[in-house]
Amino acid sequence: MLSQKQEKLIKSLHTSKGREKHKLWLVEGVKCLESAGPAIQLQFGPQDSHHFAQLITTDTPPRVAGLVVAPQFQLKDIITKKTILVLDHLQDPGNVGTIIRLAKAFNAGLILCECADPGNAKVIRSSAGLVFTTPWIIMSPQEVSEWLAETDIIIYRLENKQGAEELNIKPSKFLSADKIIIIVGSEGQGIKLKVAGQAIAIRHESSVDSLNVAAAVAIALFLRYQK
Repeated sequence: MLSQKQEKLIKSLHTSKGREKHKLWLVEGVKCLESAGPAIQLQFGPQDSHHFAQLITTDTPPRVAGLVVAPQFQLKDIITKKTILVLDHLQDPGNVGTIIRLAKAFNAGLILCECADPGNAKVIRSSAGLVFTTPWIIMSPQEVSEWLAETDIIIYRLENKQGAEELNIKPSKFLSADKIIIIVGSEGQGIKLKVAGQAIAIRHESSVDSLNVAAAVAIALFLRYQK
């Protein structure tokens, strides 16, 4: 059975403050725990606590949950990738988790700038646990801006604006470049970073205001992955 001290620790991991303090994440479900691998510190299920339903974050309790050491990646892990995504103020945990999963599928790295906490339970679930094996780092707007200003990697801004280059299968620098950076903003506010770059857009029916950000990223990453 879990001790009161362990239960208190688990509850604290429901908040970003608690996760930052203990450098631990609460991970729910067999699949996500399998992705965490050796980083698992503790596993528990309904049989281990009379308060199991209060310890987890989902309405439907999983068969198992666990405490996992938060992954630690570095910038060098990101810049080895052919495609680098900079997520700018994406606050929806479902979108962030889905994009992490897409980055794994299409061999991209991620820089998170003012985004949903990757240790958030919904981010972990939406990533199918791949947040533990997909390289990502967190940077402040100033840190990202300074790094982008110094890099010689081609920068693209995924935004539908006048003069934007249309993404398609035709030969282009976007497809052929050895390495590129794609800045992605939220659907509501767009890109906030004041960084120069070539605007790129995905053509769609005019009756649709915009694509879901994860859907747009999926198309861009798919096109890059084919070359």
